[in-house]
Amino acid sequence: MTEKEDNLVEAARKGDEHAFGELVSMYNDRLYAVVYGFVHHVDDARDICQQVWVKAWRKLHTFKGDAKFFTWLYRIASFSCMDFARRQARSQETPLLEEIEPARDVDSMVPPSVGARPDQKLQQAEIREAFNRALDVLSPEHRMALVLREVDGLSYEEIAQAMKCRKGTVMSRLFHARKHIQEQMSELRGSA
Repeated sequence: MTEKEDNLVEAARKGDEHAFGELVSMYNDRLYAVVYGFVHHVDDARDICQQVWVKAWRKLHTFKGDAKFFTWLYRIASFSCMDFARRQARSQETPLLEEIEPARDVDSMVPPSVGARPDQKLQQAEIREAFNRALDVLSPEHRMALVLREVDGLSYEEIAQAMKCRKGTVMSRLFHARKHIQEQMSELRGSA
């Protein structure tokens, strides 16, 4: 941990809400990116992040400092995401607007001659949709390992700490997750 982070964590552990707020400001974007990579839904990702921060505040006294604060936070996030995935699987309810992301009017700023062709955009959308479908089929543990490694670039050791498992387990989960994604994506290439 950096000295600033260490001081903020120590102050937050003593009940300093302002110090905890600074930790939230420092790490919320990174946390959101990981959670969103797991759930692929803006509102769910925001809700889970909020739950993670509440849990972190309540459990801050258990933080030992033997790992980075963000690794400890990832551990909370990974379990929260896996719990969310289990609840979703049990409920089998799919919100009507689940796949819709917020509108971004990026193309309005790009002259037509510079933007991608409509067929290229369609192909990219199909690839993204196939990738998300393949990711959604993975078990929560495999998906979280893949997101932590590929989206946030954590090391095997950091992922093992965050997921409370051994490094070999992380490597196995990543191998199987990547293999599954490759198989699903090769089917897309075969149908093209």
